[in-house]
Parts: sequence; C-alpha cells; structure tokens
Amino acid sequence: MVDATTTKAAKEDDDTGASTLSVHLQELREVLTGGIPGATASEHRGELTITVDPVTLTAALQFARDDAATQCELLSDISAVHWPGGVMPVDVEETTGWPTYTEERDEGSIEVNYILRSVAKNHWFRIRVSLPDDDPTVASATGIYSSANFMEREAYDLMGVEFTGHPNLTRIMMPDDWNGHPHRKDYPLGGVEVMYKGETIPPPDERDY
Repeated sequence: MVDATTTKAAKEDDDTGASTLSVHLQELREVLTGGIPGATASEHRGELTITVDPVTLTAALQFARDDAATQCELLSDISAVHWPGGVMPVDVEETTGWPTYTEERDEGSIEVNYILRSVAKNHWFRIRVSLPDDDPTVASATGIYSSANFMEREAYDLMGVEFTGHPNLTRIMMPDDWNGHPHRKDYPLGGVEVMYKGETIPPPDERDY
C-alpha cells in the first residue's frame, strides 16, 4: 500500500515554513480538527499528529473510525513514551556519537500514540494524548477497536498506563508478580541475571564493558 504521507509534497523541507503534509493530509487535518472538540494538529516530515485531551480520546477515535472522510477501519498500533520530570542527562554517545546533553521538564508525562489507518482512503495519522506519569490513566479503546486489547496490555505492562474499561488489563510480557514497569525511564537499570548458552550474564549495572 502506498503511504499517503510519503508523497513528493510530504518530503519537502520543514525549514521552508510550508506544510510538509500531502494535500490529502492537509484536507484531513481540517476534517479532524473541525470534528474533534479541542483537537490540535502538528506535523513533522510529512506525518500528521492530532493531539486531544484524554477525556475526549474515545470520542476522537470513534470520529476517526466513523467519519466518511477519515474512515479509519484499523487501529494498527499503540505506543507510549515516558518523559520524566526534572533535569535528566541523556547519554547516547556510545550508540550515536552525540555528546551527552540534558533534558528538563517541569512535570513528567507519558505520551500515548494511537496509529490509525484507512485502507479504503489510503492514509494514516496518529492521535496522541499526554498523561501525568504519576497517574497515567485513560479510557480503553477496546470498545471501538478490538485490536487495542493486547496493545493496551503491553502499554500497561511496560509503561504502567491504566486503561479504564479494559476487559482484562493484566501483564502480557512480564511475569504476573513483577514489580514496576521496565520501559519507563525512571525504572532502575539493575535488571536480572540472564542465562545464555549455559552461562550467566549479569545485570547491566554489574557488567564490565
């Protein structure tokens, strides 16, 4: 399937000030911001993101599914990103060669992104909500898209997001009695020993690199 966000128009330089969205996605942006109360739109490198208040999430998803212009039959992915509050050094020199830098935020948050696709209309975009990281709670999307079931369980397991109304919000990857949510950035890197080909690999903080 050709991705409508990767057309020639979508590849134009962000720095020109012109929209990087395809004409189709520009029209879709107007439909979404006009049909979802309080929705705001942003774009980056040809991708369209619609940010909504958490209390309007299910209404936004339902609009995206049912509106004749959007017609998103498929919720193809749910992802989450943790942005801790305070000052946090980011050391990526080993993997990217970039120098260490710091990020600073007044309050921590967890962004949850819903990737929606329309097979009939040949487009995709994301709907995003931002939740406080000390109480990341939002309504489940399972009543609108059944594919949300396992993806919400993964976000709950690894990031601690509570999806109210989910029919079976239990861990899906970590053991049932595991403490904490290991993909959060405030989760300790201590880890556990891992068995590999008969040898024991120590946790990351105990390895001799």
